[in-house]
Amino acid sequence: MSQAFKTVYFPDHPADSTRRRNVKIAFGVRDRGLYDAVKPMSSQEIRGMLGIDSYKQLQQIADESEASLNALCIRRLKQAQDAAPTRDELLPGLGIADDRIDPIQTTFRGGATAPFQRWYPYLEGYSPDFVHEIVNRYASRAKHIHDPFAGSGTTPLTVARLGLSASYCELNPLLHMLIEAKASAHRLSARRRTQVLGRLSGYVDELDRHLCEASPSCDLEKAHKAAFGSSVFFDSGVLDDVLRLRTVIDGLGNADPVAAMFLSVAAVSSLVPVSRLIRRGDLRFRKGKELDRPQPSLASEVCRSLRQIIEDIETAGALTNAPALLAADAKTLDVLPRQSFDAVITSPPYLNGTNYFRNTKIELWFLRCLNTRADLAGFRSRAITAGINDVSKGVGSAPTSPAIAEVVAQVESCAYDQRIPRMVAAYFDDMSAVARGLRKHCANGCPVLLDIGDSAYAGVRVDTPRLLASVFEAHGFRQDEEIVLRRRMSRSGLELRQVLLRMTADRSSRRTQSARVRTPWRSRWTAFKRTLPHQDQPFCKRNWGNPLHSVCSYQGKMKPSLAHHLVETFVPRGGSVLDPFAGVGTIPFEGALGGRRSIAFDLSPAAVAICAAKIERSSPEECAAVIADLETYLATSKITAALLGAVQAFGFNGKLEEYFHPKTLEEVVLARSYFAHLDPTTPGRHLVLACLLHILHGNRPYALSRRSHPITPFKPTGEVEYRGLVDRLRTKVDRCFATALPDHFAPGETFFQDATAAWPSEVDALDAIITSPPFFDSTRFYLANWMRLWFCGWEPNDFKDRPQGFVDERQKSDFGVYSPIFRQARERLKPGAPFVLHLGRSGKCDMASVLSETAAPWFKTADIFFESVEHCESHGIRDKGTVRDHGYLVLT
Repeated sequence: MSQAFKTVYFPDHPADSTRRRNVKIAFGVRDRGLYDAVKPMSSQEIRGMLGIDSYKQLQQIADESEASLNALCIRRLKQAQDAAPTRDELLPGLGIADDRIDPIQTTFRGGATAPFQRWYPYLEGYSPDFVHEIVNRYASRAKHIHDPFAGSGTTPLTVARLGLSASYCELNPLLHMLIEAKASAHRLSARRRTQVLGRLSGYVDELDRHLCEASPSCDLEKAHKAAFGSSVFFDSGVLDDVLRLRTVIDGLGNADPVAAMFLSVAAVSSLVPVSRLIRRGDLRFRKGKELDRPQPSLASEVCRSLRQIIEDIETAGALTNAPALLAADAKTLDVLPRQSFDAVITSPPYLNGTNYFRNTKIELWFLRCLNTRADLAGFRSRAITAGINDVSKGVGSAPTSPAIAEVVAQVESCAYDQRIPRMVAAYFDDMSAVARGLRKHCANGCPVLLDIGDSAYAGVRVDTPRLLASVFEAHGFRQDEEIVLRRRMSRSGLELRQVLLRMTADRSSRRTQSARVRTPWRSRWTAFKRTLPHQDQPFCKRNWGNPLHSVCSYQGKMKPSLAHHLVETFVPRGGSVLDPFAGVGTIPFEGALGGRRSIAFDLSPAAVAICAAKIERSSPEECAAVIADLETYLATSKITAALLGAVQAFGFNGKLEEYFHPKTLEEVVLARSYFAHLDPTTPGRHLVLACLLHILHGNRPYALSRRSHPITPFKPTGEVEYRGLVDRLRTKVDRCFATALPDHFAPGETFFQDATAAWPSEVDALDAIITSPPFFDSTRFYLANWMRLWFCGWEPNDFKDRPQGFVDERQKSDFGVYSPIFRQARERLKPGAPFVLHLGRSGKCDMASVLSETAAPWFKTADIFFESVEHCESHGIRDKGTVRDHGYLVLT
């Protein structure tokens, strides 16, 4: 280093609008030690070392001594360093100072270039060295350390590298992914590491080619418009590359989800550098000279990041235990079964107005976590209230103590925006919920260490550490010490500080007891087990239930009568129910028929269409209009020879051309194209598509195919004859309206959603979750429904790659795939609401027992009950799998 610089802010500096109020101090080679000493200091601390408070005073002393400003500053800093005063002597009266903790390590800069830390610039974080120091000094005996605000994962990952158990909370899905990627890098076997590194190196070498060959992601482009409106964050060519990169990662994810996760990290870390935005504290648009700086291409920036990731994976040490994500929202810790924390180390959100989700909005969009404008607001509503935009209009929180009420009143008397005092009150109210949850899980004597700073609003200093300590004391913690880490000055000239607040779970305090929650469903569940009502008349009849249950046949579908009684047993009248493995919607449809708010998730586009057709309310007129539009499309469109040839060669139980008359096949292919370009977001479109999926194949005249099977397309037999698509489709749709829905029918919502990924924010306050996940080693649903999946957009290669991401395949190697489902279920269910799983039991696996253990960090097992299914009919399918008993796992 030939020369280094440090800028010092002076509020009275006579700067114009184009210059900042800073003095830049230059350090030569001989001054390297001095530069290293002052580099992490704030301007306020350096002004203290200089013994000069104002620019006017600095200029006056420089003139009197006939020295330049730079020479004067260097001389005075050397004198202050030689005198070696403590930081508390320089700025006394703000608490105990501790020079053994390097201030720079309490910021992101302290570890910005360290392996793994450099993967993503999370500016609100601190360094691994800071965590090491805290653990060694204050938690040396801890075995399990928890971080309720994990951020980019510095605390849990550092703790895990020390060989200790680590758990954490973090609300931002971007940061979930980042922590999981870092932990995965440490847990790769030698063979798997070589395989992943080979894949990633291939993308470094040929990313340009991959981007050129990929199509832009249509769903991500739609989400960009829905979430951001007319905002332009990328130049048009860059946005096109970003959309193509999403497709590239999706393709890799089907073949190798772990490698795709690392490529995703490289992608999200590259989005801001190639955009029109810049991070300067908060995320904002570039301006002034920032616009003149050359920007890298997306491919070059991703490859630069990917090279760092590859280098760090190559040298990553092993982890005995990966950090465990206990909850996204730290305010929900109180509802978890009791854990055993030996120490808590964290940095809560600062009460500084930062909108933590707005700062990562384009990354969240790229990860498909922001699909509408409401999604960003949904994240903010669950976050700790730390920013002015987190405060809903007209909503406030009563101060939790007289001390907090006094500060809120002071801010209220002079605040320029009345949301500010409500924000202050709500912040401590939210942190009170966190403190209550932590006390439930902290052993007596457990040290709690909070890195926190204070704030100033309208000239009023909000002593956040002192007030936060009072909040924790109200929940059974004792404050032991307040250690000053850094000092700074607010814009209004108030002295502020960053401190380490050290507390202990106090043995003598009285712990807050959680209120007992009524569970009225228990008596109904007891009656269900005793009577098994779905096996009695009239419920045991093959055709029991609303005819719309049969809108489209589907293998492995739950009996409507069983779904009906499970809903009646566990969901209160007017309540809400979610099925995260909804399939064709048997459970949600029974919920809707009973007047419950029903929500469905599934990853099969065919299942999503069929489910939506049932739980939405469509009209004959709307469906007739869709069919008429389809009929016009078939009459005016032509199919190319190339497309027809590709279609004819595809199939599993025989080729597609074997199933249909040539003219019928052309109509089917054109109809597939019609629905591919038609966004089926209306109930009528869903119902028409579901009906068409039903008549694609079967053994009766209504079907478009030769004689096959209505549930799964077995190799066809019989004569080949032309069967017109539109007439048969219109007949099938008309039949769906023969039976009217009840007046109390409650239309539901269907999401094309991976249950193991982040759930939509609107899925909340649930009265029950009832689901039947794929049975272990059961029928491969993607093969049983191959023709319908093809019609809904799957290409031949998708049948090889996409199923690897399905739970029925992933659970064969690790039932931990259910952990994010249980975690999110715990947060979205009302207190005491049940999570009911209908499961298979075979000689290979007792799913109820295994999943009971998997769910243990989040749920208590209320009951496990088994029912024989030897009596169930086969519907003409010989291989029903190895399941002979159905189990019911009830969690609460």
